[in-house]
Amino acid sequence: MAVVFCVWLGAGGKPQGSLPTIEEVGSTLGVPANVKDRDTFHITTEEYLHALISLIEELARLAVNSVTLGDFQRPLQISKFVKDLHAGFQILNLKNDPLRRKSDSIKYNVKKIEDVVYDLSLRNLVPRSTS
Repeated sequence: MAVVFCVWLGAGGKPQGSLPTIEEVGSTLGVPANVKDRDTFHITTEEYLHALISLIEELARLAVNSVTLGDFQRPLQISKFVKDLHAGFQILNLKNDPLRRKSDSIKYNVKKIEDVVYDLSLRNLVPRSTS
């Protein structure tokens, strides 16, 4: 999860707000991703999806803390990114397992971020056209 969050913040030579692929995460950690032909330590798709959900939880916290520190544009960027990720998770056909239960928390984090953006727009701290 930390690798995904660091890359989102702009580490690893990628622009801020970008999402690393599972292969990029594996490369950063020096671990193969999605190995199916042999029994070895690797990053699975399920672990990667758990990391994305954890990223959303951390970004919800970052949106609130950004406002506290006077950065009113970052919550807008976070909101768009998290909404896009949420849309991607809605496409997945997740069974009733821990990943499904954890993915249900995404909508609450989207709501938390939307509340931050709404509050900023009510206080005229962001331009109306971007909120």
